[in-house]
Amino acid sequence: MKTVIVYYSLDGNTRKAAESLAKAIEADICEILPVKPLVSAGKPTFRTLMQGGGQVTFRLCPKLREFRVNLADYDRIILGTPVWAGKCASPVYSFLKKYCPKHGLSERITAAFTLSGSGDNAGCVRQLQKLLPRVRDTVSLADGSSPLAQENSARLEKFAEQING
Repeated sequence: MKTVIVYYSLDGNTRKAAESLAKAIEADICEILPVKPLVSAGKPTFRTLMQGGGQVTFRLCPKLREFRVNLADYDRIILGTPVWAGKCASPVYSFLKKYCPKHGLSERITAAFTLSGSGDNAGCVRQLQKLLPRVRDTVSLADGSSPLAQENSARLEKFAEQING
């Protein structure tokens, strides 16, 4: 089964998790990139976080760059997203709303992982499961600044086993 991990990462935490998971399950990676990034260089600022949270709150869908891979070539898609204001990041929401229905990708997204600074990923997981009824396997991770991030490796390892099980 040919698998791709599609993810968005603002500050690198989701990218790191996607790369680790891709290695564990032998999957390809495809990054969701907005046409106009929230951060041009360095770490996100408070303003960046407020802008991202506002996009999520008002369900704004930023325009996305074209993907470097053809997602139609994959049997299974795993989705990765940071949690913003209790929901998936706005670029991920753009992907789900604009690209999945057109290309039938929703049926192939069967697993998802989320990353949150607060550790509260439940609302985002519920949102994803509502939008993507075939998502059965999920894992909630903590971003690198959280003490809970120590558990990420073990959680990702267990998640990889669930996905391949």
